[in-house]
Amino acid sequence: MTRLLLAGCLVLCVIEWKSEASEGERTYYQRAEQAMHEGRLVDSEKLLLLALDENDRDDRARFQLGVVQVFRAVENLGRAMYEYGAISENARQPFLRLPVPKNLEPSTISFQSLGRVLDLFAYELGRAEATLAQITDDDVVMPMRLASIRFDFSGRRDQRTSLMEILAHLNRRPLPVTKKNPDFLVHFDRGDVAWLRAYCHLLSGLVEAYRSADERIGFADRVGNIFPKIEPTKQEDKENWYEFVPVADAPRLRRMRLHLVAVCELNKETWMHIRKETDDVYEWLPHPGQTDQLGMPITDAQIDAWLGMMDQMGGLLRGERLFPSAWVKWVNNDHPEGQGINFAKVFNNPPEDLFNFSRIQGDGINPIYLEPEKDRELFDPFTLLRVVSVFNGPFGLFSAARMN
Repeated sequence: MTRLLLAGCLVLCVIEWKSEASEGERTYYQRAEQAMHEGRLVDSEKLLLLALDENDRDDRARFQLGVVQVFRAVENLGRAMYEYGAISENARQPFLRLPVPKNLEPSTISFQSLGRVLDLFAYELGRAEATLAQITDDDVVMPMRLASIRFDFSGRRDQRTSLMEILAHLNRRPLPVTKKNPDFLVHFDRGDVAWLRAYCHLLSGLVEAYRSADERIGFADRVGNIFPKIEPTKQEDKENWYEFVPVADAPRLRRMRLHLVAVCELNKETWMHIRKETDDVYEWLPHPGQTDQLGMPITDAQIDAWLGMMDQMGGLLRGERLFPSAWVKWVNNDHPEGQGINFAKVFNNPPEDLFNFSRIQGDGINPIYLEPEKDRELFDPFTLLRVVSVFNGPFGLFSAARMN
């Protein structure tokens, strides 16, 4: 009898332990999100990594982890901007516009240090994209309350910046979040996985483009109204630096091209999934039959125009479409008839003076980048104008940026 009682107690203890463990698994998401709301992104990432250690097939945790890793990339970029005392209101460059607190004792920034900051940002975005790329569940859903997410840009934990403040700053006006959803609750789904992966590639591609050029000359002039303390470069006294910025790291332009090709492909994947959706639950990117939480509904005309542009851009970047000679003649009237530009060749093997537009106007395009247009598909520049025409209104720019 005693043995039976002991065995029974042991079974009850095991059942209770398993119940507690299951409860712990169920709350990983909530605990990770709470850490995000408190500006503790490191703790949030740690919790989600533990969740995946326990269940490697948990794509909801993997999705949330990818989002946290993107946020950490943004936070680390913001901390660097804070360290150097960035005045984001004066910045037009996309990476320098984060609204960071004012730093009364900023460090001195140099061309090299800014380059390292941007390289780290791209590296961390690549880490997040690699996490998101492992998601295979087409039915994955990840609820998240965006209005409460905080970033600790100063590193002091006493001046946190909300995600909504960042979005409003980048959009130059507050976002029209509906009063019916004050938490800005969004249920991210499979289409949003591809959307966020595309954004990681897009931002990484922009970093590669910037870092491919030798921006040392004129660096102080370009960022002088953004950073209080700037270390001058040895070539600051070169005259007319703005007329020609040489390519210093050619392989970066190839990487930029591949990132942008991925953006085009992932946009197709994004809208393939979204257009198949039959629910209407707190959508981030809705199709026309769903409710938009931002109050900026997306139309079929906008989606079609956007995908048309992605198809054209993807073909151009892969070398499947040539940039038409008729448009090159607007820059150089002596450009040979019927010879289109293969931009895949340009970015895979760029000339040092790729950005020397005065030379292009005078001497034209190097023949090694030209191919006969006969029997080839050509890039249609009017697809860009169609996108501009369907994205108008006070939030048109944000709506287009939101697409990717």
